[in-house]
Amino acid sequence: MRKPLSNYRLIAIAIWLLAVATSLTWNTLDDIREQEDIASITARALFEQIIASRQWNLMHNGVYVYTTENSPPNPYLPKESQTIRDADGRSLTLLSPSYMTRQLADISKKNGKVSFHLTSLTPLRPENAPYSWEVEWLESFARGSREQSSFVTEKGQNVFRYMAPLYFSESCSSCHLPEDQPDGNIRGAISISMPIPCRTPRWPLLLSHLLIAATGIAAVLFFGDRLAISRRSLIAANRQLAKEIEKHKQTEKELISTQENLENIVDNRTTELRTTNAMLDSKIQEQLRIESSLVAINDEFIQIFNSAPDGMQVIDRAFNVIRTNKAYCQLTQRSVEEIQGHKCYEVFTGKLCHTEKCPLTQIINGTERIEVEARKTRADGTAIPCIVTATPFRDPGGKLTGIIEVTRDISNWKEIEQSLSETAEHLRARNLELEDFAHVISHDLQEPLILIKAFSDRIRIKCATSLPQKAITYLERIESSTKRMQNLIDGLLLYSRVSSKAIPFEKVNLQEVIHSVLDDLAIRIEKNQAQIHVDPDLPVIEGDPLQIRQLFQNLIGNSLKYTDKSRRPKVNIKRIMFPDNYDNQRFVRLCIEDNGIGFKEEHKDIIFDIFQRLHTRKEFRGTGIGLSICKKIIERHRGTITATGFPGKGAQFTITFPRQQQELFNNKKPNNSCIDMVINRR
Repeated sequence: MRKPLSNYRLIAIAIWLLAVATSLTWNTLDDIREQEDIASITARALFEQIIASRQWNLMHNGVYVYTTENSPPNPYLPKESQTIRDADGRSLTLLSPSYMTRQLADISKKNGKVSFHLTSLTPLRPENAPYSWEVEWLESFARGSREQSSFVTEKGQNVFRYMAPLYFSESCSSCHLPEDQPDGNIRGAISISMPIPCRTPRWPLLLSHLLIAATGIAAVLFFGDRLAISRRSLIAANRQLAKEIEKHKQTEKELISTQENLENIVDNRTTELRTTNAMLDSKIQEQLRIESSLVAINDEFIQIFNSAPDGMQVIDRAFNVIRTNKAYCQLTQRSVEEIQGHKCYEVFTGKLCHTEKCPLTQIINGTERIEVEARKTRADGTAIPCIVTATPFRDPGGKLTGIIEVTRDISNWKEIEQSLSETAEHLRARNLELEDFAHVISHDLQEPLILIKAFSDRIRIKCATSLPQKAITYLERIESSTKRMQNLIDGLLLYSRVSSKAIPFEKVNLQEVIHSVLDDLAIRIEKNQAQIHVDPDLPVIEGDPLQIRQLFQNLIGNSLKYTDKSRRPKVNIKRIMFPDNYDNQRFVRLCIEDNGIGFKEEHKDIIFDIFQRLHTRKEFRGTGIGLSICKKIIERHRGTITATGFPGKGAQFTITFPRQQQELFNNKKPNNSCIDMVINRR
């Protein structure tokens, strides 16, 4: 009978999933329709603006403008309308609606935003010839279509295309000859192309429907299980009732048989008494075995009770200790006789005794379980920190007779807590020392450099004509070393301020940060003619926005610095997905890949050490601090960074961030087990 109930649950789950899937599909299609409607309305509005400008031109029978390189005479107009001259003799040409529309299209095309195109199946100008995709729509207008639109992808970007026809009117006759008039009423059309941003991700909608589906399935399973339990109970009760009926029938048959054989019972009375005596002897033996088993069970209970590492005692409602174990005797430094039969507050007293917060008092008032931390005093006056846990103690009938109290000595815990507090204070003092060190770097160490640079400049200015060439060379070397020392000090300052000058974490859009960094590096990118590719779906994380920006600026800057002169630099910034979707919800992994000079595999760890350089200053400039700062920023954000090098082919840096930083991170209480393992991929 279990199978039909299981089938009903499967059918209910299937119906629920079908309803959730239908809702998800409907909402997704509704989002797509809404985006298409918005794009169509925008395109129609732009088309109406273009038509309005053309009507304004027609309303004035065209507009004359001075002929320039951008506005030459229109060869397709009648000769008397092509050019005229003003009183000063300057040449003017007639700007017809079509001429004006083409100039507006050129301006829009230069701006690089929305573009539109004036076209026709029988164009007068070659540049008005239709594009390949416009031909089919122009033909549809001849068949009576009012407008056409569609979404396409151009150069990796979503583009909405829209086209509407231009109807021939009497005002068109001034510019178009009779033979140019179309067979129908359509002279041409205007097509509009608008870039549309990437569609909004629909994972919140999918996540909400998945949550609804999971809730429905859980409800079906829960109520199905409850129904199955009730059904099994009813079947068991029916079976028991059937047995009772069968037993009654059997008893009735026995009574009839007894009545019929009453005389035989009298004759066999002696035999029955002997049998009864044998049965009584058997029951007595069974009772003796049960008592022996109970004694063994009691002995086992006493052994277990006394072997417990925590102090245990059973207290009745009158605060009398009726049982205790060895651990409690050792904790109180008393014997069993000094504890059992005495009041609990006479043996081991604390601040909770004789108050409403007493565990026994709270259990009597209806609380099911009590766990409190208290300091209890022994007979010798020694105070011990303890954790006291109390639960109800009931008799076989369920009546509350007292409590079972477990007392654990937490003196060692308190010592460890004190040790951790002292360690934290020591770390705080060390941090203050580091801040003082940063102050020395930023002020005291920079003063000699400022003097060296000032006197070097003074020597170069005042003694430029009297210094020999060798002295000038020495002076240049002094200035170069001074500048290099300044760079090292600035790098050390930046390295020390990663933690000391950090700001609280907030929402950081990785897409915006990386594009901002690329804007700052635009000159270097243009100089190196580098190709930069960034994944379009980089998410939002919690972090320090300034430090995240510094991280990507150092990594991308390294990719642009360590390049191979024989090939064009390429940098690829992409997101790597985890195999488990749950990890993708908690962490974000990015890979910065380049085709530069790379490095040997044995150097993948030392490049993150401060002042470590793999090349001489003549080959590549730098201080050897940049990647150390990257590693320190990643560690503050509870992430990981790894590097893989391919000599002569390039390098890749893999970084992993938690999506959300715990609140205790901002309170400077890091959880070092946030990320235990990172899976590296090529």
